[in-house]
Order: sequence, then C-alpha cells, then structure tokens
Amino acid sequence: MVLARFPEEESIVSPGSHCRHCDHVLPWWENLPLLSWLLLRGRCRQCRAWIGIRYPLVELGMALLWIVCWLKFAASILNAAAQTPLPASVSVSLLELGSSFVFSWLLVALALLDAEFFWLPDWFTWPGIGIGFVLTMVRTILMQVSPAQFGQAAWQRVLAILAAAGLVLFIRLAYWLVRRVEGMGLGDAKLMAMLAAWLGLRGALECFVLSVFGACAAAIIWLAILAIRRDTSNWSKIPLPLGTFLCAAALSEIFYPFWLTAPMHLELLGLGN
Repeated sequence: MVLARFPEEESIVSPGSHCRHCDHVLPWWENLPLLSWLLLRGRCRQCRAWIGIRYPLVELGMALLWIVCWLKFAASILNAAAQTPLPASVSVSLLELGSSFVFSWLLVALALLDAEFFWLPDWFTWPGIGIGFVLTMVRTILMQVSPAQFGQAAWQRVLAILAAAGLVLFIRLAYWLVRRVEGMGLGDAKLMAMLAAWLGLRGALECFVLSVFGACAAAIIWLAILAIRRDTSNWSKIPLPLGTFLCAAALSEIFYPFWLTAPMHLELLGLGN
C-alpha cells in the first residue's frame, strides 16, 4: 500500500485499502498479506482487474526478512530468557531484534521506490535518521555505560551521520564541477546519513563500497544487453538507482555486520587463514 500510494501523493491512512481500478473497498479477508492475493488469484473480486505480482512478492520478501531477523537474534534471546534473574543482555537483544524489523522495512521500501521512481522520499530518510540514532542511543544506555561514555558515543554517531552524508555531497559536487550536471541526488546523501545512524560510519562506508561495485556490475550487464541489441546511442544517459544498491548492501550488514573489514581485522590478529 505504501509503495503504491506514496508516489501518487495519496494518504496511507484514508481511504482504506481499495482496488485502484474500480475503487472497490477491500474487506479484511481480502487484505491479508500474500494469502488474499492467492485466494483471489491475483484479481480484484469486483472488476477482475489484475492486481499485480509486486504486492505478494514484497509481502513475501518482508516476511522472509523478518523470519531471518528472528533467527539471527532468537538464540541469544531464548538463552538469556532462560536465566534467572534476567540478564541485561536480553533487553539489548530484544531491542536489536525490533530494530532489525524496522530497519529492514525502511530499506525495502526505499530500495523499491528508488528502483521504480528514482525517488528516496524525505518521509522515510529523515525519520529513519532520527529513529536509528535514538535506538542506537537506547542500546548504549542498556549496555550500562557511564555518562561520559554515552556522551562520547552520541557525539561519534552524530559525526558518523555528517561524514556519511558529506561523502555523497562531496562526490556530487565534484561530478558537477567536472561535467556541469548532477550525477547524484540529495536523497542518496540522506540515505547514507540514515545508514550511518543505524550502522555507524564503518557500516555505512561498507554499504557504499558494495553498492558502487553492484552498480558497476549492473551497468556492465546493461551495456552488454544494449550492445547485443545495437542500441548504444544513449547509454551514457541511463540512470542507475544507487539508493537501491545502498539498501541491498545495508540488508547484508544486518545479518553479517562488518563483512568487508572483518577479514582485515582477523589478519591483523593472526587469525586469518
């Protein structure tokens, strides 16, 4: 619903869920994620218009992501819950589980909006920055740090947010100075700031590196397709949704944090192969 209404500047609250072809209002049983689409065979019960495969695919994808999030944190939560009295780590694990649910939802929404409309709306990025910062600070408090350590952690996270956004703004300015056209949108800078709020500067930079490699690979594949079709006249004007690649990289950081720099640390510690 959000992905369909936001680009059309429609409220996500009112009116309720309805067919976008005949305005048929959906009863509760026609609005069940994934199941309703299967029961209705992908068509509106009133006008028989095709609903579209995107809706069940997004719902299935989010369900799988949340299941994987639960599997990642379930063991630590259940082990801690079995102890008496409850250790402080159970609160941290529960917070990380809830945070992973919210963060993955934001990433999927932004990835799809950027892929389809080249749009990273402020309605997602600005609240995402704030929520990520607040949840990170709450986690710091739950770890029972001193006031001085909390202040240092908050300041470091603010600097990380500014640095991550500044990286994209610097690249954007440099590209404009060279070619006198905009090569990156401001939405990418806000998205990088959001990633830094949730993942820290190192996590955001890892996402940026992976997204650049992903975008380059996608560009090479697309150029190969155009070459086969002998349609390369406007290849340089084809945009790529960097935000989509950033979000995909950030999803990997949820389940395998610091995947890029962890091997380097292992080598420095003498633990590598």
